[in-house]
Amino acid sequence: MRSIETSEELFEQAKALLLGGGQGHKRPGKVNGRYPVYAVRGKGASFWDADGNEYIDYLCAFGPMLVGYGNPVVDAAVKAQVDEGVIFNIHHPKELELARLLARLIPSCDMLSYFTGGSGATTGAVKIARAVTGRDRVLRCGYHGWHDWADPDGAGVPKVVGALTTAVRYDDLESLREALDSHPGEYAVFMLEAFQGQGPSEEYLAGVKELCASHGTLLCFDEVKSGFRFALGGYQEVAGVTPDLSTFGKALGNGYDVAMVVGKKEIMEQAANVWVAATFHGQLLGVAAALATIRLMEETDGVSIIWRQGKKLMDGLDEVMKAAGVDAHSTGQAPMPHLSFGEGLGELADAFYDETANRRIYFDPWHNWFISPAHTDEIIDYTLEASASAIRAALDRTARAQ
Repeated sequence: MRSIETSEELFEQAKALLLGGGQGHKRPGKVNGRYPVYAVRGKGASFWDADGNEYIDYLCAFGPMLVGYGNPVVDAAVKAQVDEGVIFNIHHPKELELARLLARLIPSCDMLSYFTGGSGATTGAVKIARAVTGRDRVLRCGYHGWHDWADPDGAGVPKVVGALTTAVRYDDLESLREALDSHPGEYAVFMLEAFQGQGPSEEYLAGVKELCASHGTLLCFDEVKSGFRFALGGYQEVAGVTPDLSTFGKALGNGYDVAMVVGKKEIMEQAANVWVAATFHGQLLGVAAALATIRLMEETDGVSIIWRQGKKLMDGLDEVMKAAGVDAHSTGQAPMPHLSFGEGLGELADAFYDETANRRIYFDPWHNWFISPAHTDEIIDYTLEASASAIRAALDRTARAQ
């Protein structure tokens, strides 16, 4: 049985010093509080917590670790950049080098603007769209970060922001049509997390693009989570639908902060005078990391590895649950899978995730997972063996509790 006493002690100390004890999405409370709260190092597909427990990580730091913790190629590029300098008064040629690389890969990228963090990028896209269209209203679908427009009903958000922001249902063209028709000519942009859950139906994204175009509303794919996993050109490459704007971040820098808005030339040129500048936009640790990460993914065909390993995990978990007679199955798609338990099986799911953690597997119970080339065959095989053992133990636990 794992000990997480050091993590728990650190969190008690943090509650007196950090707002809420730390970032909201990283606070304890999952799986009856049995998951670790503090990590101290990572390597490959694993991290170690403050109590010395190793975990094979299927959350990948909520997505940024595309090629694994402590990747030597990426870290060497970053260390070399540290020696040259990480930020200057003026531009650096590597900003242009990365822009050229991404313009070659991403269908919607003729030009780009650098940001820090996914929330910064999505908010930058909204500002650009408002400036270009002269409209104020925003449509949204999915998770787009913490800024006011993306959390219109949250604490501390002025009501006027919520009045300008409308959420619509995913994979539901009628929901989008009704929203657009309710305020004709008023929506600047539809911010859409392009891949959610199982992914969209075949006609959805093309239908979204047509509807937005007919209303003069720009379409922006939020690919902060999906970018560089499904394809190096993003989910839009897989779907064959090119939006007007897109946002990227997370996996691009393999743990180093870099984010951006990309778009078609005719739109981005109109936004040249929009004030989206900040001191750390385009900071060179992130840019150097992004160049190394994308080139490594190209050289190793990393996207194909992600699809293969994700499918192996999903198929294997389905077999494990079927053999155990449990109503649970893999959901999502191979680069971003999850495990869904049937109705009324919440206690069993909690017990399963606790037992997998005891076997050094970090499955996030609520968030979709992320697959990396660092998840080798050996790691996937061990994960499936541990999961089979964990579900048997979870069944025994829940049976005894009844």
